[in-house]
Amino acid sequence: MPSNHPAPDQRRRVLLGVDAGASHCTVVVAHGGLDVLARADGPAAAMKPGGGAVSAAVIADVARRVAAAANVPLPADFAVVGAAGAGRTQERDELAAALVSTGVTRAARVLPDGEVALRAAFASQPGILLNAGTGSVAFARDASGHIHRSGGFGWQLGDEGGGYWLGQRALDAAARAEDGRGEGSTLLARLLGALGLRRFDDLVRWAATATPTQVAALAPHVLNAALEGEPVAQHAMQEAARELGGLVVTLARHFPAGEEIPVALTGGLLVPNSPLTVALTKALAHLLPRARIVPTHVDAAAGALQLAELG
Repeated sequence: MPSNHPAPDQRRRVLLGVDAGASHCTVVVAHGGLDVLARADGPAAAMKPGGGAVSAAVIADVARRVAAAANVPLPADFAVVGAAGAGRTQERDELAAALVSTGVTRAARVLPDGEVALRAAFASQPGILLNAGTGSVAFARDASGHIHRSGGFGWQLGDEGGGYWLGQRALDAAARAEDGRGEGSTLLARLLGALGLRRFDDLVRWAATATPTQVAALAPHVLNAALEGEPVAQHAMQEAARELGGLVVTLARHFPAGEEIPVALTGGLLVPNSPLTVALTKALAHLLPRARIVPTHVDAAAGALQLAELG
């Protein structure tokens, strides 16, 4: 009977799995056989056009720390990176080359972060992965193994239902509350307190120079307000849930009619029992009754490691 265990020389290979996101970077290291030796986190490492060297520098720093913790030598034999912002071949090739040039790996393959997270969620089986963090995107693998995508084009073009989108809703609600155009809301007071500001004019100045990541960091205040029953925030949750549900509905056409579609959730806004997760569950029950949310922890770095093992 053939053995399922890797050969000894394969066990000595050093593999890196990387989740390079818009809010953080996670790297895991293993020998062949996928026994994770160590894990380390670092700052955001999402890919931007022309920014391969910057992203690679962050990944390399975290990779060196994780290799030291595991007491394994670098360069690794192979690394797979799931990178936010790596939807185009040009960005993927640029980041892969930049990462090899840092000396932490001899070879690298870069994939969109959602494609790697799909692997973590469903292995090679069909399913839909919905991610809502700083932005929003959904990926699907159909029964033939083909990958499909909906959304995820950045804050300038959409990312509906994601952190930036919700942060913008919070700023809009604050402005409307200030001049009387909207319903009464505590969001202005919440934002001022969170940002250490005193007046609405201070918030105007803050927003004029805020980065998309800073705006996205306002989203938890909308979730908290919704959890406490504030109507303005609850309406934002329902609207966000419809937008996110729409990404799933768009991908449903790649699955046989009448069959259940497993849907995995990931991203900082879709943790279990969050107001957005609850609203999304209700929205999907109406928009796509055959969708079935599966309770799984999506470890994208581990998914990248699985792909590195496959070569």
